[in-house]
Amino acid sequence: MEQVQAILDEYRDHLPMSGRQVFYRMVGAYSYEKTERAYDRLQDHLARARRAGMIPMEAIRDDRAVVIGPGAGYEGPAEFWQAVAADAQDYHRPLAEGQPRAAELWVESAGMIPMLARVAVEFGVTVYGSGGFESVGAKHEAACRIARRPVPTVVLSVGDLDPSGWSILDAAADDVATFVEEMDAEPPAVRRLAVTDEQVAAYALETVPQKDTDRRGERMTATVQAEALSPAQLTDIVRTGFETVVDMHALAAVRRRSERERAQLLDQVARLPH
Repeated sequence: MEQVQAILDEYRDHLPMSGRQVFYRMVGAYSYEKTERAYDRLQDHLARARRAGMIPMEAIRDDRAVVIGPGAGYEGPAEFWQAVAADAQDYHRPLAEGQPRAAELWVESAGMIPMLARVAVEFGVTVYGSGGFESVGAKHEAACRIARRPVPTVVLSVGDLDPSGWSILDAAADDVATFVEEMDAEPPAVRRLAVTDEQVAAYALETVPQKDTDRRGERMTATVQAEALSPAQLTDIVRTGFETVVDMHALAAVRRRSERERAQLLDQVARLPH
């Protein structure tokens, strides 16, 4: 647990980490055994340590129950006006405004979405979990939002370097493109950000043989999970990818416009009768 805490301290700016990300940091930094049994053992230790308060509960990202309920409402007019002032403080125009193209980030592992979403939000990009894109409904939904856009879409993807990761992405991209074409719109351009063969060499990533149960796509002698990239490496790769797609001048312009309009709104809210 001291080694786990050291990892969490090192990547505190990227928390929460998924249990598998912690596992790969343990393998890389402390030569932790790289087997499924060792992975399961570590997850058990993490759960016990979180229960005992040895590491913060919120430092590890895991799947949570889906909760849908009614709105909380207001405890009177005063709280309502406080909410109005808070909304005015958070006001901004859509960061995608004025962009010559739209961008989406597809992430295979749901556990990495919160970490990468913190990078994506800086660029006005939405993150989608592509692990569920085996569903026809999910692919059709993606096609609908892409077809509705008045500008072309570029999809950036993050996933494992293995036959399943590649086949899921290829199948999703093909199906989405077909649906978009049926809607008389331009199919998206799809670009893989991670994991690539070049990154395996550049970062000396841990590889494992392809699982015997994985019969999708062509046989790979070495596979790599996206969690093998450290949080710093992964977020840097994604940020660089956004910078090649997003018009940074248009992004700066919409931020300046948002600041002017926010100041005007705050002035108006201050003069409202409460």
